[in-house]
Amino acid sequence: MKSSKRRLLGMAGAAIWLVAISTAFTVLSLIMIGTAITRIVLAGVFIAVIAYITIGAAVIRTILRFPGAIPPRSEEERVAMRRFVPVVVAEVIAIMLVNVICGVTQHVELLVPLDLLIVGIHFLPLAWIFQVPRYYVMGGLFCLVILLTLVLVPAKAQVGAAASWFVIPTFGCTTVAWATAAFNLRKVWQSVSLIHNVG
Repeated sequence: MKSSKRRLLGMAGAAIWLVAISTAFTVLSLIMIGTAITRIVLAGVFIAVIAYITIGAAVIRTILRFPGAIPPRSEEERVAMRRFVPVVVAEVIAIMLVNVICGVTQHVELLVPLDLLIVGIHFLPLAWIFQVPRYYVMGGLFCLVILLTLVLVPAKAQVGAAASWFVIPTFGCTTVAWATAAFNLRKVWQSVSLIHNVG
C-alpha cells in the first residue's frame, strides 16, 4: 500500500491515539500506586505525552499543507476499511464478554490482563489489513507482556497500593504502544521529507 496523503494522516493519527489511550491507563496506574516516586514519574509521563502530541500535530499540519485536497479512498483503502470494521467489532465484543465473565466468576484481577491480551491479538489482523508489519510486533509484545505477567507474577502481588496484574501489563503495553507510535511518526516524517524533496 503506497504512502498516500490519507495513509500518512492515518498513521500519524494512529500514533497520537496509541499514546493517548495508553497514557490514560498509565496515569491511573501511577495514581493507584500512590508512592512519592510516582508523582515524579507522572510528571515525566505528562511531559512525554505533550512532546508526542506536539510532534504528531506538527507532522499532520505538514501533511495537510501539501498541495491538493485529500483524494478519495482508493479501492484498496476501501477494502481495508471494510476489513477493519469487523476486527474492531470483534475486539469490543470479546472485551465485553471477558469483562462479564470475570465479573460473574469474581476474577476481577484478570480484567486488565485479558482485555490487553485481546487488544494485542486484534493488532495482528490490523497489521495485515493496513500492511504495517510493526503492528505484528506490537500485538505480539502485548501478548508476551500479559502471558509473562500471568505466569511469573503472583496474582496477589502489589506495586505500592496497586495490584501488580493491573500495573505491570499497563506499563509494559504502554511502553510497546509508545515505541510503536514513535516508529509510526518516524516513518511518516521520512515519507513527508521524501515527498518534500521530490516536490
